[in-house]
Amino acid sequence: MTPREAMRESGSVLHTQQGARHFEIPLFSEVKMHDSRYFVQQRLGDQWVLIDRENAKPALLTDAQIGSLMSSGDFAVERVATGFKSAPIPPSPLLTSETNHRQNLRKHAYVEECRRLGDHLRRSRSILKPVIAEVASRRGEKAPGFTTVLSWLDEAEQFGQHFGTAAYSDRHYLKGGRGTRLPNWQENAVESGIEAWLSVSRMPKNMAYAKVCEAVREFDETFGASMDKSALPSKLVASDGGLLPPSKRTFERRCEAVDRYTRDYYKRGPHFATNNNRTYSTRPQPARPYEDVEVDHCTLDVIVIDGKRGCIFGRPDLVVFRDRATAMIAGFSIGFEAPSYTSFLEGLRHATYPKSTESLAGVSSNWPCYGRIENLWVDNAFHFIGNNISEAGRELGINIERLPRRAPWMKGALERLFRTMGVGLIHLLPGTTLENVLARRDYETLGTASLTLPELEGVITKWICDVYHQRMTKGLGVIRGHGDVPFRVWNELAAKCPAALPPNQDLFTSLAGDTDYRTIQRDGIVWDYIKYECPELSALLTDSRHGLRREGRSSTKYKVVRDPYRLAEISLVNHHAGKIISVPATAAHQEYASSITLHQHRVILARAGEQVRGNVDINTLMRVRAELADLVTRLLAKRPKTIEKKLARYLQKEAAYRLASKIITVPGTSASDFLGSDLPFVETSLHLASALPAQPPAMAPSTERQGSEAADAKSIFGSPDPVSSGKSSDEVDDLAEFKKRKAWSVSDGRDF
Repeated sequence: MTPREAMRESGSVLHTQQGARHFEIPLFSEVKMHDSRYFVQQRLGDQWVLIDRENAKPALLTDAQIGSLMSSGDFAVERVATGFKSAPIPPSPLLTSETNHRQNLRKHAYVEECRRLGDHLRRSRSILKPVIAEVASRRGEKAPGFTTVLSWLDEAEQFGQHFGTAAYSDRHYLKGGRGTRLPNWQENAVESGIEAWLSVSRMPKNMAYAKVCEAVREFDETFGASMDKSALPSKLVASDGGLLPPSKRTFERRCEAVDRYTRDYYKRGPHFATNNNRTYSTRPQPARPYEDVEVDHCTLDVIVIDGKRGCIFGRPDLVVFRDRATAMIAGFSIGFEAPSYTSFLEGLRHATYPKSTESLAGVSSNWPCYGRIENLWVDNAFHFIGNNISEAGRELGINIERLPRRAPWMKGALERLFRTMGVGLIHLLPGTTLENVLARRDYETLGTASLTLPELEGVITKWICDVYHQRMTKGLGVIRGHGDVPFRVWNELAAKCPAALPPNQDLFTSLAGDTDYRTIQRDGIVWDYIKYECPELSALLTDSRHGLRREGRSSTKYKVVRDPYRLAEISLVNHHAGKIISVPATAAHQEYASSITLHQHRVILARAGEQVRGNVDINTLMRVRAELADLVTRLLAKRPKTIEKKLARYLQKEAAYRLASKIITVPGTSASDFLGSDLPFVETSLHLASALPAQPPAMAPSTERQGSEAADAKSIFGSPDPVSSGKSSDEVDDLAEFKKRKAWSVSDGRDF
């Protein structure tokens, strides 16, 4: 009795739910459930007992559960037990080509004609051969063999119910040997050659094949003497008795058989192999605007200059925020410093607040994007993953989500935006550098750099509002890929989802502000050569708690904060009263500061310094400084005598404070013009002066040199008038001669 017949015999005693039908599955049939293989052992009540082939664990399933699994593709009968010789499982009907399907229909015609015999069907030549001949005659072809038709009958019995005509498909993939035909020593040599070929990124196959030949030679030298080479095929032994390596073509086929991921892994690196051989998945769209926003940056291929001062700022960096739900550009910022936390916050501010009407001048369409961002997706750039970004997320209530490393496809739409903007806009502007030097070498007239920052911002704003927001985007639509217009999708979703109020501007200033401590002068606050002044500073200067240096106190320093993108105004923290004072730039600096960023300002200052230094003749300046140094040296040669005279005057002044003085009248002058004092050391001084020789002694060479230098100094500055006594200035005491000319008198009655 066959398993099917046994199943039918036992079906009458099965207990099933009233009105429910059970499946007819022959016992010992093979089934596949959830990528595991089972065989049907028996039926118990209303459940089937399935035994796992790997671990012999049972599984109990009802007919309803089996039907549900089959409808989802998680349960399939692969082989039905028939009592005959089991044939290999056929391939899936989805793998059947048109040619194979026509062949299967031909086989099925013979099987169906044999089945028409019904109860008279026997596996007998006398019964089946006439039927086979009749079908072949009707089809006009040569009749297949008797045993061949019997194998078709077995396949139809085992697989026809579940595979249809695909049960007759040829199993050509099972033909041939599955292992290698090379001897072990050749196989090992080929593996060493493949390893050498993969280990070096640009190694050619002929060089790696040399490694194979060398490995065979080394094996022959080591073990060849112990081998019976006479028993080996002639294709493995050379005429000189040495072992032969496999052919070069065999080695090349083995190299080509290495899978692409392995080749890329060893030759290009693991990240390239992963990215080059992976598949991509499409994520669902968020339900509301600003639920998920992605941010990235790129360096624009254009040179920007300062139109008023002629400074070249270089290639700017663009930071873009893109809303995933609507494909709208939420905001952007342009900076010239390397992409930084400051440029990130400026773009975030632009995305959070409504766009000003001044920035939309000349734009036909509106830019309605603003609101609080819920989830911000950033890559692993340093300025996006630092502590400052995390702090900004906490302060602004934004959940910062980091994308995997080296996974640009996770924000592929934003990467595509940069490409579209570069080709469709930036590369058309004057001063463009194109994408690389190879692209530039084919163009001779790209235009000189003449684009200013306001012009670039205006061009990008108009392109975003009037072009990018108004055209079809494939990532939108009822089904992603169908396409829709970002501006229309935004209007539709924004009407359903109101936006929360944005944070206070002071919060952005505190997060992105450049902080310093400055004193307040009468002309205001100077910060990087820009002056800031307002009436509130005057009131602060009059505060009793404010320290002034002229009052013997140190000048009070106040915390000042400025926005790197808005230098026209700074914020001063009045820590005395706990208030914040907004201090604008003075009228002389207002126009400049309102049209410049901090980075541009520093570039302009550096450029201005270079221009000033370029107009100075350094050699002439250094020569004049050397001459002044020589002059100072000559003047310092008189210093010892000058010190003596200063000391005499100091002592005279101290003595005059301690002695009584009287006033005498001199004819022709007022008594109040003369002051007498007792100087007991004056006479001694005169005696010392008169005791000096009339002619000075011969000077040493160094003294003569000092005298000549003093003469040179007199020629430069002019010499004083000679004294009235006719003596040299070295022999006459200045104080005594001055007293004679002024007719001073001392208390002891001695006149000079």
